[in-house]
Amino acid sequence: MGRTQTDMNSANRQQLKELFYAAVELAPPEREAFLRANCAADDELHCEVSALLTAHESAGDFIQKPALVDFGLVAEDEPHRGAALTGQQIGSYQITRELGRGGMGSVYLAARADESFDKQVALKLIKRGMDSDAIIKRFVMERQILANLDHPNIARLIDGGTTEDGLPYFVLEYVEGTTITRYCDRHQLNTLERLKLFRQVCAAVQFAHQNLIVHRDLKPGNILVTKDGTPKLLDFGIAKILSPDWLSSSEPTATIGRVLTPEYASPEELRGLPVNTSSDVYSLGVVLYELLSGHRPFKFESRSPDEVARMIATSEPVKPSMVITRSEVGRPTIDAESVSTTPEAISSTREGSVEKLRRRLAGDLDNILLMALRKEPERRYASVQEFSEDLRRHLEGLPVLARSDNLSYRTGKFIVRHKAGVAALLIVALTLVSATIVTGWQAHVARQERAKAEHRFDQVRKLANAVLFEYHDGIEKLPGSTPMREKMVTDALEYLDNLSAESGGDETLQRELASAYEKVGDVQGNPYGANLGNQEGALESYRKALSIRQTLYLANRLDLNTKLELSHGYRRVGEILWAKGQNDMALLTYRNALATLEDSVGSDPMNVEYLRVFSDIAHVQAQNGDFKGALDSYRKCLANAEALQAANATDRINIRSVAVATLGVGDALMAVADYPSALTQYEKSVHGFSELAASAQNNAGAARELGLSYGRMASVLRHLEQYEKAAMFNLKAIDQQTRVAAADPTNVQSHFDMAATYGNLSDNYLQMKKLDAAAANVREAIKLYNETLARNPDYLQGLGGLGSQYITYAEVSLAKRDAIGALENYRKALKILEREPVRSSQTMPLARVYEGLGNVYLLLANQAKGENRKAEFFKEARDGYQKSSDVWRSLDQQGKITDADIPTPGKITQKVDQCNAALTKLEAHR
Repeated sequence: MGRTQTDMNSANRQQLKELFYAAVELAPPEREAFLRANCAADDELHCEVSALLTAHESAGDFIQKPALVDFGLVAEDEPHRGAALTGQQIGSYQITRELGRGGMGSVYLAARADESFDKQVALKLIKRGMDSDAIIKRFVMERQILANLDHPNIARLIDGGTTEDGLPYFVLEYVEGTTITRYCDRHQLNTLERLKLFRQVCAAVQFAHQNLIVHRDLKPGNILVTKDGTPKLLDFGIAKILSPDWLSSSEPTATIGRVLTPEYASPEELRGLPVNTSSDVYSLGVVLYELLSGHRPFKFESRSPDEVARMIATSEPVKPSMVITRSEVGRPTIDAESVSTTPEAISSTREGSVEKLRRRLAGDLDNILLMALRKEPERRYASVQEFSEDLRRHLEGLPVLARSDNLSYRTGKFIVRHKAGVAALLIVALTLVSATIVTGWQAHVARQERAKAEHRFDQVRKLANAVLFEYHDGIEKLPGSTPMREKMVTDALEYLDNLSAESGGDETLQRELASAYEKVGDVQGNPYGANLGNQEGALESYRKALSIRQTLYLANRLDLNTKLELSHGYRRVGEILWAKGQNDMALLTYRNALATLEDSVGSDPMNVEYLRVFSDIAHVQAQNGDFKGALDSYRKCLANAEALQAANATDRINIRSVAVATLGVGDALMAVADYPSALTQYEKSVHGFSELAASAQNNAGAARELGLSYGRMASVLRHLEQYEKAAMFNLKAIDQQTRVAAADPTNVQSHFDMAATYGNLSDNYLQMKKLDAAAANVREAIKLYNETLARNPDYLQGLGGLGSQYITYAEVSLAKRDAIGALENYRKALKILEREPVRSSQTMPLARVYEGLGNVYLLLANQAKGENRKAEFFKEARDGYQKSSDVWRSLDQQGKITDADIPTPGKITQKVDQCNAALTKLEAHR
């Protein structure tokens, strides 16, 4: 910040406080206009208020300090008066110390002042400044709620009254304990013990519901466990009374929205819809999810209720048995003791090993938790009691009510929208099921009819293949077909799996199974087409297919088709390894595919598999920084494609192959900074993809590829400094990608495409000095990346893209002289790009981050007034530049610096020298 705390006089402090208090009441979109109007030409004041607002938005809840305290503008006890009240008497109670702070009041440890009995209590007092009519009414309502609740697992109301200056207070049973999550982790309770403890909490919530009270703020911080292991439910501060006598006096939803905890709030609460007991079922589901898995169902970038609501509306929680295999890093909060969650750390406090915990959660507990967390209230458990009873049935080994939330529900919505288009498919599915049942019945009932059963077996097998390879392929390119495709493929695969048990050593059926597994993998997570973002599932399916193909190859080493199919199997596995950032393994797998192909057809340029393998190898080479190798591979790919097109110029597959290969050559030329040549290649690819898209209006794949080619045009035009024209192509790309995403919302890849294009558009606007437009577009890019990564957090290409967007946002902030905003976004980028394996595939962006941090600190150093502060900022700037220089040196040693980048390391070294000179000069003045 330009002014330090010691430089700020009382008038400036007061002005900063007044602007902060006024701006924080405005909606986020209105704040920037307010600050521009009220900060006049004072850029430093503008930056300082913006930083306060950012800190306020990202602050935690309950016991964390407010932003004004962190920035030194108010004393820590100014808004809360915790220290000032120590030793004072309120009613019959003497304050001992402050315990915590909530949305409306503070809680103090107190004792009876008249010594009629020796007992510690918790005294809750409304905050000064929060004593509006609405807040006082809510505070009194909480007191009335507690008066009606007498339960061993709910903190009991003891007394209440009004202070001498008219503020209401009430006295509660003092619960000396720790949050339920910490208690379970510290005592290393296993899953069984955690479930039993949680059911006691359910009993308390159910008791409240029976008394017509919805808690609305259920979270670990409001569930304490005493030393003897008794859970106690606290804080009914935003509870809702369902009695008709109270409904007319309920406060507006917006008031509650400012004090509820978004991470544990139900979707209907976040959207401002009416709440009932089902909302508490959802919140309890979040608490139990965290207790059992060590993770929350959703990971939010921002705690803004609007942002959280959007995330929940577009994302599905991962099964607890799956989420425990992930590692996450986050800041500590009042409810979470650790900032690092690894599979080993989580399992060590629960079942001892990751695999044992996974098996314990898989099945019933997965289904129970996902049922409690369903977005629609009517699809959750009907009551907390029913939720608790399902847990009891699970503990006793009985069948549970919860069932896996499979694709049936989502597919139903697809069918409603495409009744005519899927009617025939439903008939096929019914026929398929009927035929399978008949097959099983006949196989077991009458040996004398074996010939008839075998004939039926063959019919069902042909029907399953028809669903997989004819009906599936017929709807594959239709927009919005991803969920239906997954259901068709997995259902047909299930039939084939069942048939395989009867097949013995039938090689034909084994080939069919391998192809079926590959189709399942395509829908689950192949990065080159519409997919559901399930890369782990895709990798598993592809490896099953590859294993079958390897077995078939060992039995038929000389068969040409077997070799070609094995090469194809290697390619599919390599594609997922590349998408996961495992570049070395991906390259090895692609090399296996190429070697198998060469063993099959030599170097036949007319074989379409050659151009695909060369394209795959080129992708990995470019990712590893081997740009010359990538260019060579892409050119081989293009040569194959052009040979195929020369043989049949009107074939759509050949036209597409040439367009894809041309795009790849353009990418490689871009990487070596030959921008004019890259532009020529991209123009050719746009022509080819436009021709394909125009001749197939409903082909989602053609629409996506046209959007990607527009994006490449924008990229090369930006490097040629034709920013207006580049932005035009960005907008064309977004138009295509928006249509693809809207037609098929479950297609993860289309959302990643669109996010990247918004970021590139932002960069163009930055170069054109259209800073507000640049900021708006990069925010949209970041939002899309975060939403999509929530569904697929291990997608390394997506993580790298998100890191790059934070760099762009930082550069936009720096251009707006918002040093604090720039610093925040560079740090977010650093948090992503320093991680492995992201770092290994995003080295050049990492060098940009370090340089950007140096630029921010250099700006702050030049703005700072005190010499000590200047020296501190110059040292930070030098450190950033030095780290950037180290990365560039490493890239140079690996031969990964292009001609266009050669001057950059020298410029950064000059900046290091500039910082050293400034520090020497400052030292001489001391």
